[in-house]
Amino acid sequence: RKMTMISPTNKEVQIGQTLKNDEFIGMVRREVMDSFLRNRAAENGAHLINGLFMSMTLPQTKDAPYVLTYNDFEDGDGNARKGVKKTLEVDV
Repeated sequence: RKMTMISPTNKEVQIGQTLKNDEFIGMVRREVMDSFLRNRAAENGAHLINGLFMSMTLPQTKDAPYVLTYNDFEDGDGNARKGVKKTLEVDV
């Protein structure tokens, strides 16, 4: 009921220390959960981007968007291996 989770960077986190006797630690397989969430988002109208998130710029004013910087890997000009740097403005 108690366990240590170890990250890829070798950082350890103790979890389960505050669990009550009738509680448990839920675990999922990332590849299954990520796929499920991605497919559900697409079914509900999301535009999927095959990219690598690089950074996020926070809004400077109340009405300004967040700016996401990513490498887009769906370029049709042969640049798919290295990706093409792009930005996307979003609100929350």
